[in-house]
Amino acid sequence: MTTETGELVRTDQGISSEVSGATDSAVQTLSVLYGSQTGNAEFLASKIVDKANAQGYAAELMSLDMLTPEDAARKDRLLIVTATHDNGHMPDNAQPFWDQLQSAGADLFEDVPFAVLAIGDSMYEDFCKAGIDLDTRLGELGGKRILDRLDCDVDYDLTSGKWIKGMLETFKTVVPKKPGKTPQASSAPGTTPAEQPKTTRREPDTATVVEARLLSAPESDKEVWHYELEVSGDGRNYRPGDSLAVIPANSGELVDDLLAFLGLEGSEVFGNDGKTVRESLQNDYELRLPHLGIVAWLVEDLAPDHPVRNLVESGDRLALENWLWGRDMLDVLQETRSTDVDPHEFIPMLRPLQHRSYSIASSPLADGDRVHLTVSSVRYEAAGRRHSGACSGFLQSAAETKTAMKVFPLPAHEFHLPDDSSTDVIMIGPGVGIAPFRGFLREREVSQARGRNWLLFGDRHEKPSWLYQDEMEELQTNGVLDRLSLAFSRDQQGKVYVQDRIREEGEDVFAWLSGGASVYVCGGKQIAPDVDEALLAVLISHGGMTPELAHDYLQSMKGEGRYVKDVY
Repeated sequence: MTTETGELVRTDQGISSEVSGATDSAVQTLSVLYGSQTGNAEFLASKIVDKANAQGYAAELMSLDMLTPEDAARKDRLLIVTATHDNGHMPDNAQPFWDQLQSAGADLFEDVPFAVLAIGDSMYEDFCKAGIDLDTRLGELGGKRILDRLDCDVDYDLTSGKWIKGMLETFKTVVPKKPGKTPQASSAPGTTPAEQPKTTRREPDTATVVEARLLSAPESDKEVWHYELEVSGDGRNYRPGDSLAVIPANSGELVDDLLAFLGLEGSEVFGNDGKTVRESLQNDYELRLPHLGIVAWLVEDLAPDHPVRNLVESGDRLALENWLWGRDMLDVLQETRSTDVDPHEFIPMLRPLQHRSYSIASSPLADGDRVHLTVSSVRYEAAGRRHSGACSGFLQSAAETKTAMKVFPLPAHEFHLPDDSSTDVIMIGPGVGIAPFRGFLREREVSQARGRNWLLFGDRHEKPSWLYQDEMEELQTNGVLDRLSLAFSRDQQGKVYVQDRIREEGEDVFAWLSGGASVYVCGGKQIAPDVDEALLAVLISHGGMTPELAHDYLQSMKGEGRYVKDVY
């Protein structure tokens, strides 16, 4: 389906609602509400507000946790911009709003004009689910959908522009809901926002690295560290399977090089907050991961035959992402522009500095107030410069200097141990994907859980890369880890991965599944479809199922919370 702007969108709603051709003579108000986990949706929403105000709107920007559905239903025009978090869930700051929306009165949003812009990553199964759910529910509650929902992939900087332009034009033709109509209150008396973690990105805890040890051998092609943090406040209140978000600071070296390129001293003050440019670049802006929108902006004035401009205009997202891989903001500037970049224009184009989240590798029962992380360091040289991961480099520096850092917990939704401790668990976690399963096993050992534990772990080579080898072998000896399946892909002629082990040991895998075992997967997002295919093969080969029945079986496991993933 295409919108009035001619842009192809995915929608489950059919034809968008009709809107009035009459233009409201009064000042047009627009409330832009966002649900954001890493800051991307908030950034996009703020840019839309800027565009709206430039076109004469009186636009406001609000986080979804700042108002109730009843508050939202009183707005003249609603635009919701939301990301999807975890396994198809609402971002944390949208969850209280969503919880209340479930019990809202049937006509709460009657005649309220609204539109939804969803952003996500199509590599995940529940692509843009949070936006889909909000769009559907507002329609069910009587809202007037003025434009079909747009589901944006990770290249939303390049694909959302036409839809946003059309949305702003269309909202001007909308006659707001008649004044004086009081929204019906929630049908559930006493409904209040769901309790959320007290510690958030806006009000983080502090933490200090008290122990750091290198897990990988010196000859490994990856450098993996085990960190133990002493955390204040809510950060200590977690369950195995949760994550800890770390808010890093950009490296001083990268900031110095960027300031030099822009011709700045660093002591200049651009904004109204009184911060110097150096402080802002160090603590507020994302420099390690350039976004597609800023690349598109930078190439606008380049010659038509410039290779990067050609790449952007080709529309080949994969090729553009491959080009961006490993490049930071300074690399992009150096390869697209000389010294003609106006810092007053460039700096506001930068996105807010994102936090980085890490699966917690410890258990409160076993490890007290310390929170353990398993972190793969990013460090390499390219284009004559040293590069390091924004957060992995920050953690190493903080460990050496004992510098306090800002952190906050990210509770998982389904990715927790079964409530019934007698349930068997199968854990599939190659590389640093082992982190949450170390926490699971430590929890199961101390709690004396009766269920069996099976870990499938893999990496490129056994000798330098078997993370927590001593601990896993000890857990085997102690009877906590009932089964350990290893797959070191490059230690033999043919490559072997954890999904191959699933197939090889399919008879036992099926027996565990038939007995009610829960399956957990953690690792890079490319592992998810590979594990799906391996489990389907097991169900077909050892369960005698047709492909359709095998698919339904996996779907039922997901619905029961017996098959969950934490992929990144």
